[in-house]
Amino acid sequence: MNYVINNMKFNFLYIDTYSFNKEWVFLEAVTPYSMLRYIESGSGTFFIDGEEISAEEGYVIYIPQGSRLSCYANTNHFVFTSIRFTTTVSFGGSDFLAEYYRLPKRMAASDEKQYFDNIFYWVRHEEAARMFFVRGNLEILIGTLISRNCEGLSDRDERENASDHINRLRAKQNSPADNLLDPRIQRVTDYITIHPTERFTPRALAEMAGLSKQRFSALFKQQVGKPPMTYVRELKLGIAARKLLVSADSVSEVAYEIGYNDPNYFIREFKCMFGYTPRQYRKVSQGAQDHTKQ
Repeated sequence: MNYVINNMKFNFLYIDTYSFNKEWVFLEAVTPYSMLRYIESGSGTFFIDGEEISAEEGYVIYIPQGSRLSCYANTNHFVFTSIRFTTTVSFGGSDFLAEYYRLPKRMAASDEKQYFDNIFYWVRHEEAARMFFVRGNLEILIGTLISRNCEGLSDRDERENASDHINRLRAKQNSPADNLLDPRIQRVTDYITIHPTERFTPRALAEMAGLSKQRFSALFKQQVGKPPMTYVRELKLGIAARKLLVSADSVSEVAYEIGYNDPNYFIREFKCMFGYTPRQYRKVSQGAQDHTKQ
């Protein structure tokens, strides 16, 4: 177990700050990565594998990779910063942080916000070493949460319980795991996550998976919880939301950058997802972020 822990790495994927009004609802879907969300203001409700979690200002929500997630806002100006990451350690779909370190899904924050802020800053920074700071702050954030919020294992506990723990996880590995993505679907979700601004078609995604279009669409929806093009659209709109906050690009420029040829269609889809038009979202979100810094 010491060998496993010492060689475990966290792979940073993305960070963004989102702002929603009270009408926002995110329908259930399987998350292909782990997430840590710091609630900046307002409140919402998350359902993680059927467990209801209240999300309020000053709390961190942990969403393990492979979880079935749905959520909605309880207040206007529900704002959270979300970090997406994966871990190199996995036993048959079991979440290592939750299983071994007993990391809870809801945690009161203390100094953790500074690490969210640091990661957000360095992701946007142009310095060549920025990713070292991003990864370093992510590991410190996770370590701080484990140290403050978990019962933890002493060295003695670790030696005594490591064998039983690994056997339990391996038993899960040898049993069916509903929350594991088919490798062909995983390949596609990974590619979309890394190349979110490309223009995708159902046929191109199916070819990437090595499946027929019909079989791919059915398998993707079964495992991810939504059709492939819905998944693509929501990811693109999330990228657009970030661009609206961190750049001065016009709405049309943002639309074109993420692959929308028709800005008016982009505006309609954006409002359907976030409850605001892009201009309204930029105004409300920036105001909410300014408020959290006071």
